[in-house]
Amino acid sequence: MNHELFEQTRRLIGAIARGLSARPGEGVAEVLSRLAAQDLGEARFFEPEPRGLPVLSHLPQSIGETMLFDPGLAAAIAAVEDSLHWVQSSTYTDALLGEGFSANYGWSHIIGPDGFFPGGDFLLGLLMLGPDRHYRDHYHPAPELYWPLTPNSRWSIDGGPFADKPQGATIWHPPMALHATKTDATPLLAVWCWTKDVATPARLKA
Repeated sequence: MNHELFEQTRRLIGAIARGLSARPGEGVAEVLSRLAAQDLGEARFFEPEPRGLPVLSHLPQSIGETMLFDPGLAAAIAAVEDSLHWVQSSTYTDALLGEGFSANYGWSHIIGPDGFFPGGDFLLGLLMLGPDRHYRDHYHPAPELYWPLTPNSRWSIDGGPFADKPQGATIWHPPMALHATKTDATPLLAVWCWTKDVATPARLKA
């Protein structure tokens, strides 16, 4: 086992938990409760096969933006960034989401099947969305929390107007709620979490 990576991953998860515990928004307590229930022992640790995506060209800028907000969390992400396995939803195509979307989108698991710990009906990871993108309305059974680590992202729920969310805000999506995200010139790096019912993937609104 890679003990150094194990400790780095545990530090990252700890930094996320500490950051969220200081934010009393909707869904935060559920995320922290479910996170505390996960088995993060050495026996459950797995070193994923690193995998990159084009959107990671924006990751250094995003980590720099995060450094201004939470230096410890930014350093913890940087420590494991070369070990992350980044993926995309196979149904999210440029034909549906706009030319260049697939080069400006990706997510990874910290806890989950492609992450460092398998999790028990629980996913925790990072999302990246490049500049000037519209991740349009989608939904899923899993309750979801987003925690943007970069500024200037906009969020919509249940088809409502987009609202600017500051760096460090928390955004909660109840099960099956329609939700969408837009970026401007600043790429988005966010922590995301599904607290249960994680087996069914997200679907775009028809």
